[in-house]
Amino acid sequence: MKVLIDTNVLLDYFLTRQPYFESANKVFVSCLFQIQGYIASHTFLDLFYQMHERNGKSVEYCRNTFLKLCQTFEVCAIDKQRIIDAALNLDFNDFEDSLQNECASYSGVDYIITRNADNFENASMPVISPEDFVRLMAE
Repeated sequence: MKVLIDTNVLLDYFLTRQPYFESANKVFVSCLFQIQGYIASHTFLDLFYQMHERNGKSVEYCRNTFLKLCQTFEVCAIDKQRIIDAALNLDFNDFEDSLQNECASYSGVDYIITRNADNFENASMPVISPEDFVRLMAE
């Protein structure tokens, strides 16, 4: 199984945001041992801004975090065609979510894991919450 992890789930994990941390942790562990996880390359920019600028994590902490992510996850690059496709996709009002969808589609993932499923109602593949994903993996 292949999944694309949305930024909010990664932030839940790295910032230990409650009450979401437990399910985000289980998603992360699944990507370590059971399934192939993907992250869109632009997610790293969002993570850096949220972790460093808004939550005071050091640059060194962010760099080490990104190195660990690259050891665990595949990274889907954003190229010109994905940007064009995301910009032309009128099913999405949020450009960042449209880019996530394009990366997920390009990578051939089975699910997008996000806490913002409403933003992905027109996604190219099934969208699942971290909690529902954890239940799915337990079956």
